Amino acid sequence: MSSDIDSTLSKAAQLLHDGEVGNAFALYESLLLDHPSDLRVIIGVAKSLCAKGEIDEAGEFIDECFEKFAHASTSATLNFLKGCTFEVKGLWQEAIKCYEACIYFDPKHFDALYNQGNIFLELGRYSEAMTRYEFATELIPTHSRLLNNAGIASVKLGQFAKGVAFFEASLNATPKFVEAVTNKAWTLLTMGLANEALEQFKELLELGQELNLQLTVSDAHKGCGIAYVELLKNSEALVSFTKAIQLDPNNPELLNNRGNVYKYLCQWESAIADLRQAIELQNDYAQARSNLGNVYKEMGEFEQALDEYQNAIQLQPGFAQAHLNKALLLLGQGQFDSGFQEYEWRWATPEYSAQVLQTSKPMWEIDKTLFDTLNGTSGVEPISAPISASVALETSTLRLLVWNEQGVGDDIYFVRFLPLIMQFVGRLIVRVDERLVPIFAHSFPGIHFVAENKQLSENEFDVHIPIASLARWGQLFLAQGSKKSKFKSPPNSFLATSYLACPPKSGGETNEIIELKQSQNEFVIGISWKSLHPQSGTKRSLALEEFIQQLQSPEGSIKTINWVSLQYSEVSTEIKDAAVKTGVQVRAIEHLDAEHDLDEMARVMSACDLVISIDNTTAHMSAALGVKTWVLLPFTSDWRWQVVRDPVYGYSSARTFRQTDFNQWSAPLAEMADELEKLLN
Repeated sequence: MSSDIDSTLSKAAQLLHDGEVGNAFALYESLLLDHPSDLRVIIGVAKSLCAKGEIDEAGEFIDECFEKFAHASTSATLNFLKGCTFEVKGLWQEAIKCYEACIYFDPKHFDALYNQGNIFLELGRYSEAMTRYEFATELIPTHSRLLNNAGIASVKLGQFAKGVAFFEASLNATPKFVEAVTNKAWTLLTMGLANEALEQFKELLELGQELNLQLTVSDAHKGCGIAYVELLKNSEALVSFTKAIQLDPNNPELLNNRGNVYKYLCQWESAIADLRQAIELQNDYAQARSNLGNVYKEMGEFEQALDEYQNAIQLQPGFAQAHLNKALLLLGQGQFDSGFQEYEWRWATPEYSAQVLQTSKPMWEIDKTLFDTLNGTSGVEPISAPISASVALETSTLRLLVWNEQGVGDDIYFVRFLPLIMQFVGRLIVRVDERLVPIFAHSFPGIHFVAENKQLSENEFDVHIPIASLARWGQLFLAQGSKKSKFKSPPNSFLATSYLACPPKSGGETNEIIELKQSQNEFVIGISWKSLHPQSGTKRSLALEEFIQQLQSPEGSIKTINWVSLQYSEVSTEIKDAAVKTGVQVRAIEHLDAEHDLDEMARVMSACDLVISIDNTTAHMSAALGVKTWVLLPFTSDWRWQVVRDPVYGYSSARTFRQTDFNQWSAPLAEMADELEKLLN
C-alpha cells in the first residue's frame, strides 16, 4: 500500500513539474480522499492549487489543514505556500509572518529567505532585506537575481561599492543579465565614476541590441549621454541623447536632458524647443521648467528666466534647485534681500548637502530681539554699526563657529560680513581654506581663524553657521540700521570699504614692500586670464595672446605697461608663445606660487597699479584688498559681479567689463582698451 501512494505521489509530482497542473491536481485530490492527513498529499494539493492560480482556494485549504492537523501547522513548506498566497495578493505583512514561520521551522529554506528579502526591499526596509539576502547567498551563492537584488538593497543603504560587488557577482553567475548590467552602470555613475559607468553603458548597449530590447538600448544611450556630460564631452552627449530620443521620442526626461546639453553647447533655440516639448508631454515637469529658466538666464532674458523658476516652484514648492536658481538670478540683479533668503535653499540640493558640517551642535539663529534693538523698538538704545572687528558685547558668552562651504573666492567674498556679527557673540571661530588663514587673521584681529583641514572639537563652539549665510544676516543688519540716524556708518560705506590687508612676512615684524616698477614711467598691471573650473572655466577664460593684443600700450602714452602674471597653474609656455606672437613680455614673479602662497600673491597685487582679471579668485582677492581691479566677464556671469553697472556690490575698487555677444571678448576688451588709454595718459 505504501508503494502505491509513493508511486502515485511521484507521478503527480512529475505531472506538476511538466506543467500538467490539472492532471497533477486530480491525482493529489484522489490521494487526499484516502490519506487526508498525509503531509506530502496536503502539500501537493496546495502546490497544485497555487499553480492553477486558485490563490484564495489554496489559502483556505492550508488554513483548514492547520486547524485539523497539528503537524501541518509546523510544516515549513505549507507556511511558505501560505506566504506565497498572501504575497500574490499584496498582503505584505501577512506574507512576512508566514515566511518567518517557515524559516523558524527550516532556517535553511532558501525561497522563504529570498521572498522575504524581496518584500522588505519593496517596502523600503533595506537593512532587513540585506539580512535575508545575506543568509540566502550562503545557501545558493550563484543565484543571479538574488545577488542583483542584494546589490539594489546595498545601493539603497548608500553602500555603493558593496552594491557594485553584488552586481558583478550576479553577472559572473549570469553574464548577460540585463538588469544587473543596468544597475551596475547607474551605480557607477552615482559614485562619480563616469568613465567606468560609460564603459558599462556601452556594454549594456551591445547587449540590448543583441537581445533586441529597444527600451534597454534607449536607456543605455541615455546613460552614455549623462556620463559624457559628467566628462564634459557635450558633443558626444548630444549624439547619445539624440539616439535615445529616436527610440523613445515621447520621453520627457530624454528631451530635458538633451535640452540641457544644447544649453551647454550654447544652441539656445534647440534647447528651448526640447525643454518646451518635454513640458508639453508632462505639464507638471518642474525640473524642465527650471532648466528652461537656466537657458533664458544664459541668454540674458532675466524676466522670462524668473517666470520659469517661479513656475517650477509653483508646481513643486519644495524643489530646492529651482529655489537656488531663482536666488542666483535675484542676487545677480542686485535684489539681495529676497535673493539671500532664497539662497538658503542651497542646503536641500545634492551639490550642497554633502558639504554640511557634521556636528550635533545647533545652527545659529539670531533672535528677533536683536533686530528690534537695531530698529529702536525694544526700548533699548540701538546698536551702532560695527566698523571694525574690535566691537563686541561684553555680556555675550556665545561661541560661534562660521564654516566655509565652497571655494577660496567664496571665502574671500563672504568674510566681509564677519564684523557685523562680532558684537553678538563672545567668541568667533571661522573655518576657512588653510591658504587664507594668515591674511584673514591679519585683516580681522579678534577673530580666531582655523584651517579647514584641522580637526575642531565640538567642545570649542556652541552654535554654527555656514559662511555664505552671513550675507543674509548682514543684509538684515544693514537694512535695519540704515533706518536709524544713530547708525554711525551708512551701509554703502560699510560695504565699499576694502577689508583685506597684506600680512607681514613670516617671522618679520613689518611687511616687506614689493617693488615691481623699474622706472617711474611704468604702469604695473597684474593679469589673470584663465579659470580651471571644469564646467564654467572655458566660458570665463580667454587666450593670453588675445588679452595682450587688445590691451597693448597705445602709441604716445605717457606711461608704458609692465605686465605681471598673477595667473595660477603652469603657464610658462603660454607666456613664451604670447611673447613671440605679440612682442610683449609678461613678467612671471620668480618663486611666486600663485596657487598656494596667497599671502605673497596679495603683496604682489598690492604693488600693482591695476589688476585685470577674469572672474576667478584673483579678482576677488584684488578687489577685497582695495586694489584698482578690472574684471572681464562673460555674457552671463557669476552672481557676485551682478548684471548691473558699477559699482560692484561690496567692491568699491572693482569695475566690470562684460561681453555684449556670447563668447566674444572683442567688445569688453575694446572698452577696456579705451579706459586704459585714459588711465595711462
